[in-house]
Amino acid sequence: MKKAFKKVMELLLSLGGTLFGLYLCGYWLLFAPLRNLYVGYTTHTITWGLLLNSFIRVFFCATVFGAIWCIFDILAGFFREDEEL
Repeated sequence: MKKAFKKVMELLLSLGGTLFGLYLCGYWLLFAPLRNLYVGYTTHTITWGLLLNSFIRVFFCATVFGAIWCIFDILAGFFREDEEL
């Protein structure tokens, strides 16, 4: 493969993994549960199930982001040029 194509693919996979991780973990696992807790608290409809679900989602947010980033970084590694020592 050409060197420029490999560099572009590496950049796209690295950037794509970071953005996908931020979207999935930043919104679906962090912002949405906290927003649901706030709405439940302000309307006095908070339940133990909602509280437990939100706690679990927020707790695993960083772990899921790290896993997504690692997978995309491994995929980007296939397009990296080998550095000579």
